[in-house]
Amino acid sequence: MSKDYEITIDAHPNIYNDFSPRKLNIYFSEPDKGINNETGLFLFIPGFGANANSRVYKKMRSVFSDKYNVVTIQCDYFGWEFMQQENLEETSKNFNDMGIMQALDNITAVIIVSEIIKDNKYTFNNSKIIAYGHSHGAYLAYLCNVFAPNLFSLIVDNSAWIFPAYLKANRVLNMNGKMILFDYYAKSIIKDFEILNLSSLYKDFKNNCMIHSFHGERDSLISLKEKRSFCSSLNNCFLHEITEDKIDNHIFKSTFHGLNADFLLLFDYLLSNFSISFNYKNAITLKDHRLDTKLYSYVFDYSGFVPVLNIFSK
Repeated sequence: MSKDYEITIDAHPNIYNDFSPRKLNIYFSEPDKGINNETGLFLFIPGFGANANSRVYKKMRSVFSDKYNVVTIQCDYFGWEFMQQENLEETSKNFNDMGIMQALDNITAVIIVSEIIKDNKYTFNNSKIIAYGHSHGAYLAYLCNVFAPNLFSLIVDNSAWIFPAYLKANRVLNMNGKMILFDYYAKSIIKDFEILNLSSLYKDFKNNCMIHSFHGERDSLISLKEKRSFCSSLNNCFLHEITEDKIDNHIFKSTFHGLNADFLLLFDYLLSNFSISFNYKNAITLKDHRLDTKLYSYVFDYSGFVPVLNIFSK
């Protein structure tokens, strides 16, 4: 059985609340056989309705760690509480921002765990860093890839949208016949949509990360046509279109959003059917960089290794 850990660290300050301090819970699991030169890092990013303490993710952190020789990682990223089934009150101190802060937290979690491994005198394969996301979690994996270029070598995308739909429309849940409406605070506080639109972000981005995207033909949150157009514009992006003839009640059980997929079997399928390899690299190298939109300049500072974001109005 894997060895499981939980830590709390100082997180990236809240960019929406005068850069006020905050904490971040990080969960990670070490393979039962220990860490070696072939061990990688594997980041799980859940979407709406799930979180790092969900039973399924606790199990996956343990199973994936032992089966694939990876240190599995998750975190309680910014605003995760407001993405569950209960409608809670949001404020600028904590809310579901659906983007920047959430991505920064996931990048931070990966880097902190990598530093813990090094501090304990272990070496691992720094080129084997994988992000596996579901729905909004997969969208965040794409954001992480742009915010921290060359950190991730593989993204496994199950049904990512290209822009968070709930920044323009309300989320509605049917709970036992009762309709619950989520009118997210982010709709009133987020000013720059360009920095959250993957089509804009990836337009001039040199993508070196291999991406395998699985998307259903009846996805109601983002059409297969739109996803096909986006993926075809990227280097190293492979789109797996899940149509009715692909339903096997084993890996893929539907063609709707999320595919009702078995996460473990989907990753097995990917490794068994496609050429996935990782060249050995003994260090993570992250460079400072800037992203520009019409409204702001976003400067990502990695001089202290964990990301520090400064935002400048134009």
